[in-house]
Amino acid sequence: MNIRRWLSAIVVATTLGAGALLPASAEAAPASPSTASGCVDWPTNKFLQTPLTVSANGGAGYAWQNGSYYGEGYHVNCNTALQMNQYYALDLGLREGDQVLAPGGPGTVLYAGWAPSGWQTCGQYIIVDHGGGWWSVVCHLSKILVSRGQHVTDATIIGLVGGTGGFAPHLHFSLMYNAKLTAAGGVYGGQSAQPRHLFHLSCGKGYYEYITKGQQVCY
Repeated sequence: MNIRRWLSAIVVATTLGAGALLPASAEAAPASPSTASGCVDWPTNKFLQTPLTVSANGGAGYAWQNGSYYGEGYHVNCNTALQMNQYYALDLGLREGDQVLAPGGPGTVLYAGWAPSGWQTCGQYIIVDHGGGWWSVVCHLSKILVSRGQHVTDATIIGLVGGTGGFAPHLHFSLMYNAKLTAAGGVYGGQSAQPRHLFHLSCGKGYYEYITKGQQVCY
């Protein structure tokens, strides 16, 4: 069964967030973050989705952007040649064992496993190639459910949320353009890409043009 079937019910906020959810049409449009020097934007004509499912956070179906935001903590580097460029990475507050989708939808798994030496803080992570030089990365997984070379769709559960790499459970995901991969599986170089036009099914269904700090993100 495709877990991302068209669902229109509005999820009632729980203790994970303050207040009830509003339909997308009732939400105020957030201010647009400016693209950092050396970074790029994910193309708005290329598929991108929120990487969580209806089961997120005990069935609430949403998460809050929390932890580090753009330019904070390990979320640094736009186009540093020999480093992992993570400026536009996002942290989502999810529970251990929550299901994870590939943010860029259909693609081919380039790497799935424990991050190699030098990338240990990623814990168990997955890199997916979405074509045209665009990759997505999800980190800190408790379990990996795909393997290298596997084709995934927008509905493939690729792994489960965890805290591997030395963190409390949450989902760290990032997007990159023209990055490279070491023989051991470490991603580096290229450019950090800002998430743009993320498709979501609940909370009125539609797109998040940008993700702002502390924003509620629906599946």
